[in-house]
Amino acid sequence: SGSGVTVTKKHSPRVPGKMVTKEAVEQDYKNLVQIMEEAFSSRDAERTNSVVGGLVQHIVSSWREQFCKSVITKFNCFFMLPFVDEFHRFIRKELQMLYEGEGDSFTDVFDLTAVRRSLQQHKMELTNECIANKALQEKFRLCSRMMKDKQEDEDSVFDRPTRRYSSTYGDKAR
Repeated sequence: SGSGVTVTKKHSPRVPGKMVTKEAVEQDYKNLVQIMEEAFSSRDAERTNSVVGGLVQHIVSSWREQFCKSVITKFNCFFMLPFVDEFHRFIRKELQMLYEGEGDSFTDVFDLTAVRRSLQQHKMELTNECIANKALQEKFRLCSRMMKDKQEDEDSVFDRPTRRYSSTYGDKAR
């Protein structure tokens, strides 16, 4: 109010899901320091509220950023654990076979072209299986549609009025 000091930029809230750059964090920190310095030099309640709000937003954004890093690390570790658990056994077995003379050379242990070929074959098998499953699903869909149409036809037959026929035994409804 009466201090004559103006705030050039207030602390902007973080948008969830948006990447935070190092420059944005530094700019937020500079703005926060500026607001704090101005609050110390004056006794304006609005500035004090903006300083406290800025501090809270800065702390919460730091917590959020740290939490996201922690979740990403744990998520990646979760999917890498099966690989890590089995890798040392695989390498030990392969090196033991190589040491005993059962393998040709070290290139057999680390043969990336064979692994790539195997993965491509596995991918092709899975693709073919997906195509076969889709075809099977379509057949089931057709069977279901035929059964539904048949059921509707039978229901419509029962909805028709019955006809009376004369016979030698008298009139009977059929």
